[in-house]
Amino acid sequence: MTSAGVVRALLVVVAAGMAFAGGVQALTLGGSTTAGETSTDVPSQAEVDAAIAALKARTGQIVELKVSRPDWFTPELEAQVRENGTAAAPVDAPLPGQVGIRPGSMMIAPFICTMNYIFQKGDTVAIGTAGHCLEGNEPVVLLTVAPTGGSPVLVELGKVLLKRDAGIGHDYGLVEVPPERRDWVFPTIADIGGPCGVYTGGDPQPVAHYGQGLVGGFPGTPRAGMGFELMPDQEQQLDDVVRIRGVDWDWDDDSIVWAGYLYGGDSGSPVRIGQLPAVSNLTHGIGVTGLEPSVVGWGTRVTTVTDSGWTLVNSPLCPPADLTSDSGTDSGSGSGGRKDNGKRRK
Repeated sequence: MTSAGVVRALLVVVAAGMAFAGGVQALTLGGSTTAGETSTDVPSQAEVDAAIAALKARTGQIVELKVSRPDWFTPELEAQVRENGTAAAPVDAPLPGQVGIRPGSMMIAPFICTMNYIFQKGDTVAIGTAGHCLEGNEPVVLLTVAPTGGSPVLVELGKVLLKRDAGIGHDYGLVEVPPERRDWVFPTIADIGGPCGVYTGGDPQPVAHYGQGLVGGFPGTPRAGMGFELMPDQEQQLDDVVRIRGVDWDWDDDSIVWAGYLYGGDSGSPVRIGQLPAVSNLTHGIGVTGLEPSVVGWGTRVTTVTDSGWTLVNSPLCPPADLTSDSGTDSGSGSGGRKDNGKRRK
């Protein structure tokens, strides 16, 4: 069987709804092949086959989905943010698609990335991102709109509390939300809703994420995806691919993989399954020429953070638990305990 044929056979299409804010959209793999037309676009089978074939042929590579800080964030503007904690965004800055400090907020320094979930440990409140989006002691600055409204602002977060940057399944970080900015915090993911509990199961699911990937220069887009995995016998037939260091092809204890359109700036994005539980962040994709979106993405599971003593803060808009129940879902607030999905990293 050809590698494309194997990939075609292994992609798991789950007959379930993807719940976005404002309605439920049914997803099928192999829909529109035009990236970014609507939030429910997912890559075609041919696009996924081509990306994995490029990886196998070494014409594609695993890439981090971050972008350099914007030119308009000048040293003078950075100094103003450092001195005051906030500063008015310049006219060159894009319009934020969300208010406050929340899952989906846009990081503009040290890199253009996306913030994910709100976590709490004792009296400390933090927001997550990808570990590779954090750089030494450089301050983390967001572009957002204050809860009181008005023009876009830049706001500096606190110190980095947790960072790991060791590849797929080991790429996450937490940044403190300063006490004076706690009233800016909203736990609900921009546009797509959730999180409501944590999905700890090993069965691939439909997913949604909200990221700051720069699509035509406009960040802040909700996008759909479809989880998949390789079976053991299929891994043997794709031997050259699965042996690339750091590439993982199933939903195991530390990472997930899915088909979806992903762009530079999406690193760190919150990823949830269709029934609203959080499942991972977004960290890596497949790059070929660097001009097209990645159609395969990887993320580090939320349990890598909650297992270290942090609690995931649920959205206050979650429906009753019996409406979001799933065999692999911890419907609590992410206390750190989890169900073993039976899959270990190879």
